[in-house]
This record gives sequence, structure tokens and C-alpha cells, in this order.
Amino acid sequence: MKKPYKKIKKQARHYDIVFCAQKQGAERLKKEVRVDIQWLPLGCDPQIHKRLNLAKQYDIGFVGSEARKFLRGRLIDLLRVKYPHSYIKGADFRDMGKIYSASKIGFNYSILNDINMRIFEIMSCGCFLLTNPIKNNGFGELFQEDKHLVVYRNQKELIEKAEYYLKNENERDEIARAGYELVTGKHTYRQRLQAMFNYIAFKFGGEFNSLKI
Repeated sequence: MKKPYKKIKKQARHYDIVFCAQKQGAERLKKEVRVDIQWLPLGCDPQIHKRLNLAKQYDIGFVGSEARKFLRGRLIDLLRVKYPHSYIKGADFRDMGKIYSASKIGFNYSILNDINMRIFEIMSCGCFLLTNPIKNNGFGELFQEDKHLVVYRNQKELIEKAEYYLKNENERDEIARAGYELVTGKHTYRQRLQAMFNYIAFKFGGEFNSLKI
């Protein structure tokens, strides 16, 4: 979509409340549109992004677009050569639970500094998450680095941390468990929808007070 922000900005004027998945986008829109703008992050569906009791057959797991024009593509090439026993390609969304549950490390590279779906999905499958840093976009409000997930800041650090956590299973599993408990306890789409209902009830009251899943 060409110039998506301009289209979103134009459409936002027609609503009483606009919920935005990225905090930076919400803050920008709030400054430019006289509408109630609320940040509501993405999340996971534990019925789809499911933790399964499977053997860890993949060193690295990644489901999604390789984005060859961006750094993600180069990092994926590096991981594919370094760790040939990995799953790095697209897949049906219904297979994501199997893939990440069978992966020792779930890899993420966010192209637009966004807290993308993959972050929640990997952790919801009980998989250890290794991601690039997301700066000034609410990341630290949702996750604690080295407790729920691990961050790499460059290509060298990506390999160093992948090597370390592939060799240190107990530490890897502890972080994966903490990430799983966090996202399935606080960041499901069911909870996101209820948060929307709660805010609508808070803002308008009346008949909206009965909104619930």
C-alpha cells in the first residue's frame, strides 16, 4: 500500500476511538488527529500458536517472509548456512505451533522497528525468542530483556547469542518458559479484545458497560 499513514490518518477522523498496534504510530496519530487514539499491541492466540511437547529437531525456527531487500534477508542467509538443521521458510499458520515447539531458538528481525506478531507467536509456542532490538516503541513496557526473551544488536552478536543458548539448554528453557507464561497470561487476542471493550465502556458507559467476551 502506497503512503499507508496518509490513508490511515484520513480514515481515523471518522471514528470516536482508534486502536493502534504500534505505540509510535499511536503517538504520531494522536498529535495529528483530534480523535481518541489508544495503543493496543498485537498478541497471540494460544489455540493456534500452541506449545506442543515435541523433540527439538530444529536449531533455528523462522516462519515468514525473508524480506530480501532488508537486513533480515542477509541474517537469514547467515543462519541457514551456519545452522543447516533449521526451519527457515514460510508455512501454513496452522503449522506454526509444531514448527516453533520443535525449535530450540525462534528467530525474529523486525524490519520497521515494530513489535510484530512473530514476537508473540514464538513465545506463545514455548520457544526461546532471539530478536533484534525494538527502540522507543513500548518494547520495554511489555517485555524484560534476558528474562522473557533475548536481544541481539548486530550480526556478530546474533551468532554469539545463538551459539551460547544452543549450548546452554537450561538457561534457554528458563527464558522460554518465562516468555510463554507472560504472553499467554497477558498478551492474547482475547485479552486485547476485552481491553478494547473495557476502554469503550470506560469512555461511553451506559449500554457499553455490559460489553464482554
